[in-house]
Amino acid sequence: MNVPGETESAPGYGSVHSPVVIVGQSLCGPCMAKQQPFYGGSGGLIDEALASARIDKLDVFTTNVVHCHPTANRKSLRTWIDNCSPYLRAELKIVAPQLIIGLGKDARGVLQAEYGDIEPLPWPFVAPRAKHPLDLLFAPHPSHILKPWVQAQYPGIRDQWVTSLARALKWSFRKRA
Repeated sequence: MNVPGETESAPGYGSVHSPVVIVGQSLCGPCMAKQQPFYGGSGGLIDEALASARIDKLDVFTTNVVHCHPTANRKSLRTWIDNCSPYLRAELKIVAPQLIIGLGKDARGVLQAEYGDIEPLPWPFVAPRAKHPLDLLFAPHPSHILKPWVQAQYPGIRDQWVTSLARALKWSFRKRA
């Protein structure tokens, strides 16, 4: 039984044939209402990167470490992360991407634990290294980039983030071909 704000969840969204999976931290209120990760809010930056890369959002698989919406957007509890890890693993196995992009600390921690033997690509993404069957890329969560104090302290960070993500997305789709 789903309890709103506690166990109600939403699965990943997009193509299971995507060469890339974007993994966030947890679902926000608008995401739960739409049943879609990165809907509105910080998802707007991802939408900008997708538009810049000329890739449709439905062609990319997006998901989260925690598949529910923590009450009041609070930090995810370790038990929630542990409980949702099998779902994330199953999604990654089904999609079998060539690039996994982790956004935020929770995503980075879970993905490093799962794929610790893979050295992540550097952020901001500029160009790939040698060919690997799977690459990891870790970036700040878009909600962090959107904070006014971050934008004031690091002028241009928003555009750099969007450009870097767009470059990585384009590369992942070319890599698949």
